[in-house]
Amino acid sequence: MHTVEPLEERVDRDIVSEFEGIPSSIVSDVTGNVGFAMDSGIKPIYEGAEMAGSAVTVKAAPGDNLIIHKAITMAKPGDVLVIDANGYLETGHLGELMCASCKAQGLAGIVIDGAIRDRRDIEEMEFPVYARGVHPQGPLKQDPGSINVTVSCGDVSIKPGDIVVGDDEGVTAVPADSAERVLEDSKEKLTAESDLRERAEAGEYLFEISGYNELYEEMDVVGPEDSVQ
Repeated sequence: MHTVEPLEERVDRDIVSEFEGIPSSIVSDVTGNVGFAMDSGIKPIYEGAEMAGSAVTVKAAPGDNLIIHKAITMAKPGDVLVIDANGYLETGHLGELMCASCKAQGLAGIVIDGAIRDRRDIEEMEFPVYARGVHPQGPLKQDPGSINVTVSCGDVSIKPGDIVVGDDEGVTAVPADSAERVLEDSKEKLTAESDLRERAEAGEYLFEISGYNELYEEMDVVGPEDSVQ
């Protein structure tokens, strides 16, 4: 069954914009490190890419991009297209022209569990794209798909309106209904890590600051005392 629905509810744009510049690793930490960070196969197609936006989700037939074209017409400024192409890598599902259109419409980026093409041109226009691979072959336009349904991208379940945060390390998702809490927790963790960095640079061991030495002592370790940093 194929479903095409508008994205009726988005997290407030002011909240979404505050995720810009927050590392995906920090977001992963405060969401529990399980189930929200896309797998390592989903990579930025160029260094320095960063994005944060509300997910317009797309379920595309592998090797076909007709539904992706339709999704672009439905997305709003600040949105990110999150495309489930079933990890298919033998076709570039989108390229320079589609990304130029997305950039002109104010979209924040694209994440696709599948392949893209025209990597160099997309890098030159500085439009954030995260993909599983790159392939020169062009796509078909003959199969229907779905828009704004729950999809799987990078082995993470993404619902329409969830926030996706991307940088050089990958992409992490934030459930829409947890956005404000995750944002606040992320800010607090950034502050805490800044303090830890200062203490580490002053010569203290993270092993001791964070109490890992106590955890280590509780383990059944046989042998001379280790020097762990």
